Amino acid sequence: MWLCAAAALFEGFDNQSIGVAAPRLTLDFALTVHDKGLILSAAPFGLFVGAAVFGRVADFLGHRRTLIVSMLLFGLCSLLTAVAVGANSLLAARLLTGLGLGGALPNFIALSSDAAPPQRRLSAVTFVMAGMPFGGAVAALTSLGEGVGWSWRGIFLVGGAGPLLIAWLMWRALPESNDVRSNTPATHVRDIRTALFAANRAPTTVLLWTAFFFTQMVLLLMLNWLPSLIVALGFSRSQAGWASIGFNLCGGAGSMFLARLHAGSQRRLWVVLTYVGMVVALIALPTVGKMFSLAAVACGLAGVFIVGAQLILFALAPLYYERSMRGTGVGAAVSVGRLGSVGGPMFASLLLADGGTGESVLLGIIPFVIIGGAAALALTWRGGVPTNP
Repeated sequence: MWLCAAAALFEGFDNQSIGVAAPRLTLDFALTVHDKGLILSAAPFGLFVGAAVFGRVADFLGHRRTLIVSMLLFGLCSLLTAVAVGANSLLAARLLTGLGLGGALPNFIALSSDAAPPQRRLSAVTFVMAGMPFGGAVAALTSLGEGVGWSWRGIFLVGGAGPLLIAWLMWRALPESNDVRSNTPATHVRDIRTALFAANRAPTTVLLWTAFFFTQMVLLLMLNWLPSLIVALGFSRSQAGWASIGFNLCGGAGSMFLARLHAGSQRRLWVVLTYVGMVVALIALPTVGKMFSLAAVACGLAGVFIVGAQLILFALAPLYYERSMRGTGVGAAVSVGRLGSVGGPMFASLLLADGGTGESVLLGIIPFVIIGGAAALALTWRGGVPTNP
């Protein structure tokens, strides 16, 4: 569980690091808004491919081996990002990093779900996934190193060395089996269509994909563009860094609290309140004027609800699929979600390139929140999730 949480932490670190480094990358490589949008979307697109491919591979080869290979790829390509010399090499490094990220994510979700007792799976997986926003907060902290001369390249050196160390620890410590509690090997692997759509799973799969797509679209837009949007609202880079830290820390802490609420008998109510909370925070953020204290509170609330919603979806996804098809099911959901995360940064870049403001970006994503919330609410009427996961 702790190794999976460490993997999640560096996944979150990488998700946030490119957004933190973006202002300095823009200056060093003279990036246009279009270039910046492509680079910010490269890793999410690679993750889209990697989650689908490596999630399926894991059902054949096992989650442990697939996860270790993914962490090695993720770490090595993050190091390549640190030595990029221009927009093209940076784009290639970020795309390959995304492949590794995509392979890691569904596998440490499935491993942590298998490791927990059935009645604690929702809270256990949410605990592991909370490593992602905490990793994002660490990445945001690195932005403060600019004042002491720390280059943006140092961010990716840390982001590459960590996954390599974790991969070595996983190779030494993780069991071989898909089921880390009983060492029972996975049963016959089903074909993709059967895993995702047979036995009345089609509506559940479609709703899960819709919730993942639109929630990830909002989350990755905020992770990648939040520092730039805060600066566009008239605040300093230092304040933007603190806003990102607050977004991630509140998201990690709030998600564990929300997981307890969503595991209870009032799940539908809490789904509605979670997504309504997103809308309120997005409306509040551009309306606070020049008062950074209020902006920081709004960022914290946005983190609680946006990050919390996504981490709960991650924790729920394994519960809809049997162990023999869990890699395929979770990988497909993560992949569809990351396809949405490609669209998030691109949506922001297109709005800004056409003369939009930070306020128009924040308000423009509210319809996506509503669609994702409607799908998540509809999931509460689908079977497959224990009453107290």
